[in-house]
Amino acid sequence: MVGNMPNPYWQKAIQYQQQQRQPQPRPQPSQERGLKQRREHHARDDFGDEWLNKDAEIERAKGQVVEEIRGKILDISRYWLKLFVNNQILYLNKAYILSIKPVEIEDGGHGGNDGGGK
Repeated sequence: MVGNMPNPYWQKAIQYQQQQRQPQPRPQPSQERGLKQRREHHARDDFGDEWLNKDAEIERAKGQVVEEIRGKILDISRYWLKLFVNNQILYLNKAYILSIKPVEIEDGGHGGNDGGGK
């Protein structure tokens, strides 16, 4: 090195340290609220409350076959229906449901002689 000439490597290192010591900018509260609002906006409406604790006939796709299931809808989650069919609990994925129809089931028990098999 010649005399008082500073080494360029050390200058860059010092600049980097100074940048790291400065407080990082935080996102504005309005930006945070905007993200939360967008997430809430994408929440899907469904008709689950209309079907809860009611008898229904459900058509579901099982491969190439369409199967009808009659039973009482006990519970509903985001992806699943919990049904009472032929004195058994059946969980049915909503992705395979083609239609749901309200039904009056005879006093002989839930499910009649329709599907519900696994």
